[in-house]
Amino acid sequence: MTLLNSDELHLAQAISQLTFCNPFLPQRMECERAVLGSDYVASDTSWNFPTTGQDERPNETRTRNKVASFVTTLRGRMAGKLTPGVQEWRLYQDAVVHYLYYSLEGDFYRALAQGKTGTECAGLYARYLEKFNDLMDVPAKGRACHFRAEHLFACCYQVTRAFQGIYRSIIGFSPCMIDLRAKVWESIFTHDMRLYQLELYDKMGDIATLIIGASGTGKERVAQAVAQAQYLPFNPTTKRFADVPENLFSTTVLSALSPHLIESELFGHVRGSFTGALADRKGRLESCPPHGSLFLDEIGDADPQIQVKLLRVLQYRSFERVGESVPRKFRGKIIAATNRDLAREMQAGKFREDFYFRLCSDVIATPSLRQQLAEAPGDVDNLINFITQKFITSERDRANLNADVKQWINQHRDYAWPGNFRELEQCIKNILLRRSYHPPELLERHAQSHQLQRINDGLMTEQELLDYYTTLVYQRTGTYEAAARNLGIDRRTVKARVADSLPD
Repeated sequence: MTLLNSDELHLAQAISQLTFCNPFLPQRMECERAVLGSDYVASDTSWNFPTTGQDERPNETRTRNKVASFVTTLRGRMAGKLTPGVQEWRLYQDAVVHYLYYSLEGDFYRALAQGKTGTECAGLYARYLEKFNDLMDVPAKGRACHFRAEHLFACCYQVTRAFQGIYRSIIGFSPCMIDLRAKVWESIFTHDMRLYQLELYDKMGDIATLIIGASGTGKERVAQAVAQAQYLPFNPTTKRFADVPENLFSTTVLSALSPHLIESELFGHVRGSFTGALADRKGRLESCPPHGSLFLDEIGDADPQIQVKLLRVLQYRSFERVGESVPRKFRGKIIAATNRDLAREMQAGKFREDFYFRLCSDVIATPSLRQQLAEAPGDVDNLINFITQKFITSERDRANLNADVKQWINQHRDYAWPGNFRELEQCIKNILLRRSYHPPELLERHAQSHQLQRINDGLMTEQELLDYYTTLVYQRTGTYEAAARNLGIDRRTVKARVADSLPD
């Protein structure tokens, strides 16, 4: 006699797919529908953190209860000496994984919300282990459990951190933001979460992540979500995780320092290796913990010599301090970001191709605010409220500020938001302080409108007209040389006219 009848087999397969699917793809909703059948409640096709109202996911609660009941039923049958087949045993274990995760989720969320490190989990692990042993220690003709108890516990904690980091920091219903949430999840767990939990969980540090996108699009937020959700082993003897999430992310901005100082910052140095090196010093690579990540911001600005040295880190996972030849092991993960067009930079010889091809195994593109709002205009309300919650707790006062911001945005519908999400934050702060916002692009547009009106009214002198047009060409081309070529005049003439057109 088999453990599962035909209908139960289909249910078990649906639960298995749900357990290991990407929660940020529409597939999640389809899996819930397959599990719940007629009990499924129609909902949005994706999960997005609600910045107003309650965070309600009724299908998740229904699914959790149904899986728990299903696991209890199967456990009872096996206790009655009904032995599962190979496929049935695998599907049962998948259902147990789902059940155990939701048994732990609330406790993990509370620990994270209270700022606990995750190392104070002895009591939680004891309760979990009792359930794990009861559910997995069943007659299965010697078939082994796919998961070690402590490893599955660590995976459940990781999933909780990953979901919270993505769900609460990448906001919006637009297709580009839905895709971004799903891509970040894949950067942590790959597209095959079952394979990740069985084989890849301790190998993801070998895969660099490259985040590309314009300034202000949240590349560091994405990097932090990936870094702080890396796998942390749990030691069942000490009842502690290997590290705390807060230690898993460190940042170095490569454009902020000279190549020499960046080299010392990243690789460290030994005493006497250069003027001012008064003592041995660890660099960021050496200080990075085994399960941590080093975020290299503005990687497109890295000096070619630094690129060569980082290439070695990516290729061989080793480096040397400045001034010594002792190889040291890099134990963490590299996450890099840039707002530059690396294809163009490689064509210009400014970015090494071999370095790029060591970085590009996992590429995430952050969309612009303009793209997000074009795809889902309603996202602006979510974004505004997401930002204003940081400053104002009163719902009434926050609603008034939100209305002022929305009014400004409606009055400037064609504004391009060149600073993206970061500029939206500054816009809100300006309106909070002064109830107005005057970005440079609008100021320049206003100035141009004023000059054009003077031209139309015949109020500009010949010299003013020449200075104005020369300055306009210079602003568009970016250099005196390019403007001179376009205008067919000498570079020094361009420079003089631009200087004359500037206000005193």
